[in-house]
This record gives sequence, C-alpha cells and structure tokens, in this order.
Amino acid sequence: MKWEISDFDALGRIGKLTVNNKQMITPNLFPVLHPYKNIISTSDLKKIGAQCVFTNAYIIYQNKQIRDDILRKGLHSHLNFDGITATDSGAFQKYMYNKNKLKIQAAEIEKFQEDIGTDFAVILDEPVQPDDNYDIAKKKVDITIERAKENINRRIKDTCHWFGPIHGAKYDDLLKTSTTEMSKLDFGVYAIGGLVKSLLNYRFDLVIEILLNVKKDIIWNKPIHMFGLGLPQFFSLAVACGCDLMDSAAYILFAKENRYFTLSTGTRKLDELEEFPCHCPICCDYNPKEVLKFDETLRTELLAKHNLYLSFSELRTIRQAIKEGNLWELVEQRIRNHPSLVKASKLIKSYLPLFETHEKLYKTHGRLYSSLESVERPLLYRYEAKLKDNYRVPENAKFLVILPELDAKGDRSPSIKNWLEKINNNSIIPRKLLHVAFFSDFYGIIPLELSFSFPMGQYESIDLLSEKNLIYQSLVQKLELFFKFHSQNYSKCGILIPEEFINQFNEVVQYSKKNIIIKLADILKSKYKLEIAKFNELDPLIKFFKSD
Repeated sequence: MKWEISDFDALGRIGKLTVNNKQMITPNLFPVLHPYKNIISTSDLKKIGAQCVFTNAYIIYQNKQIRDDILRKGLHSHLNFDGITATDSGAFQKYMYNKNKLKIQAAEIEKFQEDIGTDFAVILDEPVQPDDNYDIAKKKVDITIERAKENINRRIKDTCHWFGPIHGAKYDDLLKTSTTEMSKLDFGVYAIGGLVKSLLNYRFDLVIEILLNVKKDIIWNKPIHMFGLGLPQFFSLAVACGCDLMDSAAYILFAKENRYFTLSTGTRKLDELEEFPCHCPICCDYNPKEVLKFDETLRTELLAKHNLYLSFSELRTIRQAIKEGNLWELVEQRIRNHPSLVKASKLIKSYLPLFETHEKLYKTHGRLYSSLESVERPLLYRYEAKLKDNYRVPENAKFLVILPELDAKGDRSPSIKNWLEKINNNSIIPRKLLHVAFFSDFYGIIPLELSFSFPMGQYESIDLLSEKNLIYQSLVQKLELFFKFHSQNYSKCGILIPEEFINQFNEVVQYSKKNIIIKLADILKSKYKLEIAKFNELDPLIKFFKSD
C-alpha cells in the first residue's frame, strides 16, 4: 500500500492511495453494501463515483453457500467490482446490536478475510459503547490492542492490508492509550470506531472531540478512517479536523425510511418535498410525488442513488476546496445546516495550536471571514502569536496612529489612500516618528507595514458590531495583546474615528456608530498609562502629537 499526499488545508489532506494496483483519491467514502442483497449494483456504484466499497466478512462467513462460493472465486469477482474493497470482521454487529458473543474467533475471521482476497481487512476489535462505564471501556481497549498485536504476528498475505481500530469513546485517557499503542503497530489505515450511535444522535461535538484527540497522538503518514460517518453535511467539518476516509450505509438505511439527503436542510422526508433541490440524474428524471408512488424497492433504490450522488458531490467539493485553500470557508457554510454542527465547530478553539501547525503559510486567494466562527481560524491565532513573539515596532516610532479598516483594504479605499497621503506628507510631525496601524474586527491591530502581506492584506469580512458577545471579548483581548507588548514604544496614541468616509464605489457613507473602535480608547485608557485620544478628522489628530 502507498499513500501520497498532494495537498492539504486545515487538517484535511488530498492523497492518492494505491493498493494492489488499484487507486483511489482521499478524502473518500466507502459505501457499505450487503455481500449478497444489494439494491444498487456495483456497476451503478462506480457510475455514481465509488472508487471503493465496504462489505461484511462476518455475514459472508455465516452463510456456508455464499462463503464457499466467494472462497472459490474471490470477493472482487463475487461483487463484480474491480475497485478497492474492504471488509469488516463482525465487530460492527457486536457494537450496533449489543451481541456479547460472536460465533467466530479473531484468528478465524481474520484469516478468512485474507482468503477471500479483500484489499483492506479489519481485525476483530471490541468497540466501546457510548454507555460503557470506564472499567468496561478499558477492558475493551486492552483486548483490541492485544488482538492487534496478535494480528501482526499471524498475517500471511501481503496483498491484504489492515485497518487498526482505535477506541476509547468519551474517555480521553483510554483514547490516548489506544491511539499511541496502535501507532506503534504496522497498520495501513488507522480507524476510529464506536461513532455510529453518537452520529445517529447528532452528537457531532463528541465525534469531533474524539477525532481531534486521536489526531494529536496518531502518526501522520497513514490515513485516518472513521467508521460509520455517512451524513454529507458533516463531511467538510470532519475532513477539516483530519478525517481521510469514511464508510457508511446511511445512504441506503435512510432511503429505506424515505429520507432524502440535502446539504442545506439536512435529511428530509420524501413526503415533505414539493420539488427536488438537486440536479443529480435521479432528481432530474423524477419529482417527489412520482417517487412516492413507486413500489418500495424502486423508491429505495432511487433515493439511495440520490443520497450517494450528493455524498460524492460533496466530497468533490471538499477536495476542490482543499486545493483552493478554502476548506475553512466551506466548513463555515456547511455547519449552518444544523445547530449541532455549529456546536461541534466550537471545539476547534481548544485545538488551535494543532491546527496552526498544519496551516499553510500562503494561499493563492485572500480569505473570506463571513461568519462568527471565522474569528477562531488558525490564521488569526497564528497572527496573534507572531505579533506577540516576532513583531518589533519600527525603531524611530514615537506616536501611534490607529486608522479604521473600511470596506476596502489599504490604498484600494479612497479614504484610506487620502489619509495615508496626508500622514506621509504632513509638515507637523516627521514621518519616521509616526507609526500607522489599522484597527481590524478580526485581527485587532494590523501595523501598516504588515497590512500588505498575507493574510492581513488579502481578506474580506463581515462587520462585528455586538458588544455583548464572545466575539467582542475576543477582539478586546487582541487589542490588549498588542498594547501589552508594544505600548511602551509610544508616548501617545491617536485614534481616527471618522463621521463619514468614501467607500470603494466613491459613495459617501456614514461610519457606523456601533463599531468597536469607538470603545477602543476607553478600553485602553483604563489599562495603560499611554496618552490616548479619539479624533473625527486627521489634522487635529496629527496636531495632538505636536504638543509632546
């Protein structure tokens, strides 16, 4: 097996996975299919976009006739699928249906998976249930690790590559133990288990916390798989947090309940729809009322196909976003699908050092900060750290001039261009004594000399006007950070707050009375000895420095 990473954004990675002369691109989805009761043919799966499929070796093993047939001709031939295949050992049945004992031994089912010619096999692990107490969870983690070590010793065929399951669920220390111990063992893919029940309950925050805790401790040169992750509205957030592969039967299980995947409003019941909001072949050929009239088998097939079309379309969108460096922007759009996704996204704030380590230094496009969640981007965290540890105020600077950022950045704004010309050509204060900086709702203080560099000079953003939320408090902290480390370099600070300005369309616009910059002087005066004053025009601001 070979996995080559070609691009990345956030913790999401585009890679080419090659196994047994078959290839797939990551991130990607393994559609789960029944080994002999498929509603959708594998040829149709390939047309829809599947490069890989997941089926269940335990179900095959339990049916002697099917088992003998597949042992004779091989799994790929039985499924009529020449792409990458993966098989589960039966642990999922144990997890989902609380079967305490399977009629199979680990060595037996693992050898069987090798014998049927699967590309990826899963050891017989012990998934941790969401309601398992600590002692039970620990026992299951220990058993899984021990079986993983035994699997290493009894592997025979080098054409069979293995998933190493990671468990621990809500118990962080068990998750860390499972992750670090599995990392020591040679598995082609590391797979996080025990997630399906949390996903079905929309506990996305718990799933993301598990994923991020694994990412902290896992080795980075192997793909991370998430068992049972099948809701497309969750794909982008999961990929941004480090998921490379996923498998799910949700596309068909939801179809059997007449549930239709969307990205904008989650899953919808078929009888709630007047029109299909999608342009896949199914939605172009039929309308909801027509599909409702079909017999159950055909209706399920059509809905399942749509659900897969949407899933693979979203994965293509995600991969394109990674290539363009826009994955964060996509995530912020998608989490609006459900409040539980917004809640899950808030966990990113606690893992910013991890994200920042893997954030690109440069991107080909400017950034778009279009939601409140944008405040927690790793780029902003990086800027704060660099401003604190790496930035030095110009040597001759004595006075700080703070200008507001307007609708266009830098000299693309007519008003800012005019202000900078006045500052540069003023006859009152030598230019070298004046240090100019901008006030940004997202970055806090941006020194003029940094305002032309990425990303401070290449972004567009919404206005953050509220003084009663966490965004406001975050901005205050950013302002205080700059002044805490650099205010000793100045004797005075003048803040320009215009009554009006000229926007990029040469229109005269009133400056918002709610902008946080208006409160800036009061905030800073209460904490620093620096002499600070506010002005509506630039000329008196410059004269303010003359009396020093």
